[in-house]
Amino acid sequence: MTGSGVVYARKVKERELTFDFAEGLIKNNLLFVDRETGSIWSQLHGKAISGQLKDAPLKVLPSMQTTWKHWRGLHPDTKVMVVKGQHGYPYVYRSWRPGSPRPKKRPTQHDISALGLGLVVNGEAIYFPFTELAKTKTPMKMEVGGETISVHYKADAFTAWAENARGELLTGVLAYRHGWLDFFPKSRIFEAD
Repeated sequence: MTGSGVVYARKVKERELTFDFAEGLIKNNLLFVDRETGSIWSQLHGKAISGQLKDAPLKVLPSMQTTWKHWRGLHPDTKVMVVKGQHGYPYVYRSWRPGSPRPKKRPTQHDISALGLGLVVNGEAIYFPFTELAKTKTPMKMEVGGETISVHYKADAFTAWAENARGELLTGVLAYRHGWLDFFPKSRIFEAD
């Protein structure tokens, strides 16, 4: 519902956890549960909302959500695990571009043109709508949370990402604008000049 995907470390408070889906949503975002304590976790917010580990944060790991073609270009030796009988092309946006009409198979209740990159750097949250990134030349440098970052956008790969001054991938999340703002309501919204 929020269009987000986040990768977290499994270790919390020196304990390795095993996560599974939980029933329900919070602010239209997935909940998951750890098998060891039964704590319920918010996927986009990255912390436990109930249980023994309530309010414990998860460590976000840098990751990239992109097209298979772009990923293979970056990592040509990637291997894919395919479960027999469960493969194909279930992703309806693989060729969609911001500003283009919605794909025919996409449910109409979500505005896919509102997808973008959300970041939190030293406590400052910022959201980069793809529609605004499409209007500017990237990579672009800017200050966020007192740090200089470079923001990259690749329309043909349907992705955006940010790097620190050393060129290291920052922990950003692709999400729908409404989903990001539900969890980070004080976010600055990037607008192209």
